[in-house]
Amino acid sequence: MRKQLSSIIALLLCVTVFTGCSQGSDSATIKIGSQSTSEQLIIANMLKLLIQQDTKLKPEIVSGLGSTPVVLKAMEQNDIQISAVRYVGTDLASSLKIELPPKDPQEAMDMVQKGIQEKFDQKWYPSYGFENTYVFTVRQDLADKLHLEKVSDVAAHAKTMQLGTENAWFERVYDGYPGFKKEYGFEFGKTSPMEIGLVYKAVSNKDVDIVVAYSTDARLKEYNLKTLDDDKHFFPPYQASPVIRNDALKSHPELDNVINKLVGKIDTATMTALNYQADVEKKDPEEVAKSFLQEKGLLKQ
Repeated sequence: MRKQLSSIIALLLCVTVFTGCSQGSDSATIKIGSQSTSEQLIIANMLKLLIQQDTKLKPEIVSGLGSTPVVLKAMEQNDIQISAVRYVGTDLASSLKIELPPKDPQEAMDMVQKGIQEKFDQKWYPSYGFENTYVFTVRQDLADKLHLEKVSDVAAHAKTMQLGTENAWFERVYDGYPGFKKEYGFEFGKTSPMEIGLVYKAVSNKDVDIVVAYSTDARLKEYNLKTLDDDKHFFPPYQASPVIRNDALKSHPELDNVINKLVGKIDTATMTALNYQADVEKKDPEEVAKSFLQEKGLLKQ
């Protein structure tokens, strides 16, 4: 009888341990890495909210990661399992060491997906729908006056225009000013190197006529600036995507459906508006993320 009782107790213990391990797996912590920009924090919070709603997993945001190499290192060390936002052109250059990335967006996407999969065993998803790339930007009133819609339209006026942008851009051979002059066939009458954060106010105040800025920066909306279409596709593609470790996806396949809910849902104008809410209106990134998801019907009220 004692042996039989002991066997029953042992069996119950095994069942308890097995059940506990199973529940522990279902409720495992998933860490989402984010750099410190509003853009990354907003999307990291979108992922967190969706994972909380749609799975039994416990998502946590690891913020303040300083750069793409820092994010990649955290992914490799399994300190984080998901990168909230990675940019195609950045990873092609810094992670995969591609000196001349393709300028065709689909070719660049295919290359980064294949390279990150093979070299780092990570899945690079299709884009959220926007890219954070360089853009030529002018005041809306000047665009209206000179009928500027694309960069090529500037050619007829460039000699009388002053360009302002960050110092490094003037020196970069391939996607900087030397490459630009070769690709578009014109140069500006005057150039003014400055900190990238100052270009928006400088063009708004008419200190310069045109600047090279970032396509999703909230200050484009704040200062009513118009971005010009890069009609010769001079700048490399910088589509924004989520990335996940393959072992995390294998352990928690439900994450695939959650992440895919955001693919193709956020275009450049939308991301700029979301950044504006955080950077200019000073709303909390989680609040911005939650409102967006609710408006899209992805998050329950």
